[in-house]
Amino acid sequence: MTATLFPKLSRTERIDLMTIPPHGEVPVVIDSDTFNEIDDQMAIAWGMLRPDRLDLQAIYAAPFTNHFFGENASHTFVDNPATGMQLSYEEIHRVFEKLPLCKNPPPAFKGATRYLSEQSEPESTAATRDLITRARASSDTLQVIAIGAPTNVASALLQAPDIIHNIHIIWLGGNSYDWKDNQEFNLMQDLRASRVLFDSGVALTQIPCFGVANCMASSVPEIQYYLANTSQIGNYFANIAPRCPWIGFASRKVIWDITTLGFVLNSDWFTTELRPSPLINDNLAWSFDNRRHLIQVVKFIERDELFKDMFHQLINADKDPV
Repeated sequence: MTATLFPKLSRTERIDLMTIPPHGEVPVVIDSDTFNEIDDQMAIAWGMLRPDRLDLQAIYAAPFTNHFFGENASHTFVDNPATGMQLSYEEIHRVFEKLPLCKNPPPAFKGATRYLSEQSEPESTAATRDLITRARASSDTLQVIAIGAPTNVASALLQAPDIIHNIHIIWLGGNSYDWKDNQEFNLMQDLRASRVLFDSGVALTQIPCFGVANCMASSVPEIQYYLANTSQIGNYFANIAPRCPWIGFASRKVIWDITTLGFVLNSDWFTTELRPSPLINDNLAWSFDNRRHLIQVVKFIERDELFKDMFHQLINADKDPV
């Protein structure tokens, strides 16, 4: 594949793209491996329940595979990215069905059936075509929330590098730069796509997993205590929480993906810093070069502020707004 030439953002333009307006509606799309766990569904539902702040325009189904964890390590064994994408697409619609007051859900689009690492050219999908069209047409910065392997988002960047001028990607992926390793699910599923995010020069806010977002832990008792016998979507989460085999006795599950929505809803809940965009080595370890362009990296999250807002919205999802 011919090397892609990406536009160069000035420092001022980059900072402007990464700065989320503190008030008003913000245009947003979500790219999600929705069926993989329980946190993607929570993020989508939360986003749909905050139309006062989020103009949620589209949701893209991302591919995923979890076979390397073993057959009993997940509620559904997935060893093909096309299968993971299809399951995610179906789960997006299940979330829609549980939100009866959200009369006009955003359109959902199918994404990649193969990882970018497995093909010479990026796959053109309904998701990438919509993202490109939507980014080019947006008069405000389009906030691209990526909560999975970034295959769809990276493919769109490679197919239409000019959208760099119109988007800000908020990606949950990789581990903290001082964590013991970088063996992180979203990053390692599609190494080539992950590198595109860091190498293209796109305005990027990275929310590292271990070392930062792992503070977002909850448990089956907590989820059921707050959400059981509330709304349709609340009951849905209370019912599916125990299906995750990794939430065992006296254990908690990190609700990773809601961090990205929370960042757009209220950036004051987050502590960030600007860092030169890291390089991902073949062994997945980070390398650093201070001459590279800047990205925004989350260092700390006010965990309780996110859960308070999300639980409140889910509990009252079936109530007409006052």
